[in-house]
Amino acid sequence: MILKKIILRDFRNYEEQELDFNGKFNYVYGDNGQGKTNILEAISFISFGKSFLGASEHDCVKFGKEEFQIEGEYENDLQNVFHVFLNYNSTIKKKTFHVNKEKVTRYSSDIFGKFPVVYLSPQSLNLTYGNPSERRKFFDILISQTNRLYLDFLKDLGKLIRQKNALLKNNLYFNAYTGNELSDLLCSYNEKFVEISSNIIFRRLIFLIEFRSFFEKNFGFLITNNDKASMSYYSELFGEIDFERLGEYDKDMITKTLSNSLDQRMNEEIDRGLTLIGPQRDDYIFRLMKNDEQAAENKSGFELKIYASQGEHKTFVIALKLAEYYYLKEKKATNPILLLDDLLSELDSNRVSKIISHLKDYGQIFLTTTDIKYKSSIEKFYDDNEISTYKVLNGCVPVN
Repeated sequence: MILKKIILRDFRNYEEQELDFNGKFNYVYGDNGQGKTNILEAISFISFGKSFLGASEHDCVKFGKEEFQIEGEYENDLQNVFHVFLNYNSTIKKKTFHVNKEKVTRYSSDIFGKFPVVYLSPQSLNLTYGNPSERRKFFDILISQTNRLYLDFLKDLGKLIRQKNALLKNNLYFNAYTGNELSDLLCSYNEKFVEISSNIIFRRLIFLIEFRSFFEKNFGFLITNNDKASMSYYSELFGEIDFERLGEYDKDMITKTLSNSLDQRMNEEIDRGLTLIGPQRDDYIFRLMKNDEQAAENKSGFELKIYASQGEHKTFVIALKLAEYYYLKEKKATNPILLLDDLLSELDSNRVSKIISHLKDYGQIFLTTTDIKYKSSIEKFYDDNEISTYKVLNGCVPVN
């Protein structure tokens, strides 16, 4: 999959800008605050409907305007062309999406995963430094791009939790129900909750089994020693489940354990007015095992979030993102678009050289940087017609 062109209207600091892109490498440079990242953010909007920075649509409307528009033209491996149009109006707070002039009514079913994109930016470090919601979001988006049913489960779970929490809070503050009425209502909600949640947890564990080889290969590519990295899944239901034990947890076991836990903690949920267990509270634990004498005493390694250096965090995140790329490539049978936002300034020279030397292994790439100096290193691996350069100045990219 490649993005052939994009048109921005009143998006961030762009009034109107049309850009034709190279199918191989697109080098976007300029000073900070000029609008480099805004181009990548626009690509993320028309690829999976959201900002890769987590910004709201309202924040992306140019100051003094009431709406923005983004148009894009994708071409898949069969040379089929898709014209994508996104409009957001801040006055009525409405977003509309069209593909080949047909309005998309169910974005999650019709579009999500159709134009696979992998992004890596300084904000990606939230994956290891941040709270559990950051890790759940990363993996939920990745799994959803290859499994529509999983995305439906997530949507159903979110709706059900909102309803159940409203019921619990209404009872907590207003004593709206008798004991029997509340128990019957919660049992009804919990029955649906168990069905949906057990499917989500089971699919997360199956995913980690598949994802393991992609991650370990890319982590090994980035390091020069024999350090090892791993991931595990944490749930209050089972504690921490490491790579070696993921296959032990089948759906029936998860369903039974979750059902029993909900029964046991029903009174606690009533007292606190909140759903206390389920996949919406689970986490992914990242670990690193150093290749030294201490590692022999600590076979599982140390938790990255607590003990790792900044360089180790960066290496782990890059390995995650590269593994995401190859996982999507295999599952979608096409090269995802790779967005690298200010990547090179975040890494030491050894890792920069290693990554640059392998960039041509990927499909279409967009790289932003404040410095033109890296271009000469990248050009060694591309023909003249395979790399295009764009200088961004105050929301404008002059056409050469």
